[in-house]
Amino acid sequence: MLFFPEAAKAQPVFMEEHVIILIDRSGSMAGTRTDGSTRFQAGLLMARDDVEFASPSVTRYTSVWSFEGTTYRKHLDFTVDTQQVLNALNSIQVGIGVTPLAYAACDAVDTLIGFRTHVLARKRIQLSSDGMENSSPPGTQCQGPDSATMAAQSWQWKVRNKLRTGNAQNPNPVPFTIVSDVTFFGSFVTGLSASEASDSLIHEVSENGRSLVPAGHALPPEDPFVAYLRMLAVESGGRMRVVGDSAPRPVHGDVNGDGCVDMRDYDILLVNFGLRVPPGDPRADVNRDQVVDYSDYSVLMANWGMGGRCTATLGDE
Repeated sequence: MLFFPEAAKAQPVFMEEHVIILIDRSGSMAGTRTDGSTRFQAGLLMARDDVEFASPSVTRYTSVWSFEGTTYRKHLDFTVDTQQVLNALNSIQVGIGVTPLAYAACDAVDTLIGFRTHVLARKRIQLSSDGMENSSPPGTQCQGPDSATMAAQSWQWKVRNKLRTGNAQNPNPVPFTIVSDVTFFGSFVTGLSASEASDSLIHEVSENGRSLVPAGHALPPEDPFVAYLRMLAVESGGRMRVVGDSAPRPVHGDVNGDGCVDMRDYDILLVNFGLRVPPGDPRADVNRDQVVDYSDYSVLMANWGMGGRCTATLGDE
C-alpha cells in the first residue's frame, strides 16, 4: 500500500478557499454512460453538487474554466456568488476537440497563486475529465512528452512540480501549494479492437496511442494515467473519484462510497463528529472544510436514501 506522508500532516486553519472548477469539454466527454447521461453531463452535475453543498463556514471564491482543443476558456472570474457559479456551469457545452490538460491545469495554478495573496487561503483545482493530456501547445510551461514513470521534462513531471511548488521546473519535494480534487470518468486500455472502438460515438486517442474505453465497457485495472491523477490528489490532500460508465453517479453523503447514503455512512460520520481532518477520517468531511460537524450531517441527511445502489430505506435500518 502506498503511503503519502504529506497527506497525513495537520493542515492550517484557512480564512478562505479559492477554487477553480476545471471542466474537460473535449469530444470524448460526449460519450454516453449506461444511465443515459454523458460523461460531460455527469461531471457538470457533480460540480454543481460540490458548489451547492459547500461549507457555509468558509468564504469560498470560485472561478469556472473549461478546456478543449488546444486551449482553455475562463467562463467566470472568482466570485462568492453561488448562483453565478451555477449559471456558469450551466452555460458550458461539450466540444469535439482533444485534451490540453497540462496547459489548462498549469495556467490555473498561476491564477490561483496570484489571487488574494494577502489572505491565508486553501487553493484548490477541482478537475472533471476522462483524460488524457494530448494537445497542450508546444512551448507552454507544462507541455511535454508522455511518461508513465513521470520522467523529467514529461508533462506529468511538470504538472506535479507546478502543483507542488508553483514552478513547472522545480521538483523540490515541499508540501503542495495547490490541492487537487479529481473526478475521472472511464479509463484507458491498450489494444482496443476496431469493433470495440466503433461502439463509442466519440473516439479519442492519447498522445502515446492508448484509446479511451467506450461508454459501457467495464473499467480495466487502474491505468498509469489514473494512478498518476490519484497520486496528485492524495499527495496534495485532495480527493480522487473514479466514475465508471456503468457506475452510478456519486452522491454527496455517500461517505463509504458504496453507492447509497445510509446508516453505514452515518456511523462513520458519527465516529468522527467534532474532529478536524486530519486526524479525522476525510471521508466524513463531506463538505471538505476540514472539520466533521453539523454541516456534514446536514448534507448526509439531505441525501439520505439516495444513490444508484440503494436497496434499503431508513426504516429498514
